[in-house]
Amino acid sequence: MHTKFPATVMVLGVMSNEGHVMPPHFFSHELRVNAAPYTEGLKTVVKPWIDRARGERPYVFQQDSAPSHKAMTTQDCMSENLHDHITPNLWPPSSPDLNPLDFYVWSVVERDTNKHPHNTLESLKATITRVMTQMNKDHLLRACRRFRQRIEDVIAAEGDFIE
Repeated sequence: MHTKFPATVMVLGVMSNEGHVMPPHFFSHELRVNAAPYTEGLKTVVKPWIDRARGERPYVFQQDSAPSHKAMTTQDCMSENLHDHITPNLWPPSSPDLNPLDFYVWSVVERDTNKHPHNTLESLKATITRVMTQMNKDHLLRACRRFRQRIEDVIAAEGDFIE
């Protein structure tokens, strides 16, 4: 079954370089995700998950270049609430090749979620949650270990996309 305007969801996902994946956080479907709901999600969902996943180990938090991530209020929130984070001026410019969530996690979620049609938003969310929470830890670790090589490949490609 195909629809002209299929339902969509805005999902906040976080992973660690140790293969941990935060259960997905779904923003309200009528909500425009700007800095306000995003920083609320950082404080109430992401930070508690990071604290549980990392134990006492230090960590560095990196995002992509979504407008809500780069907003000054978001950066202030991160400075106040997170141990350490990479500021937007140090992020690679809009490169999905350098973000394990983009080059691995989201592609797995999309592939596995789209194997079957979803007649309800709840079905779609349940499948996304199942896929993310049951992701193969060895594959996640391999994606994180490939990060340095991917950086070197992008540099060699002079900032172009890589395969």
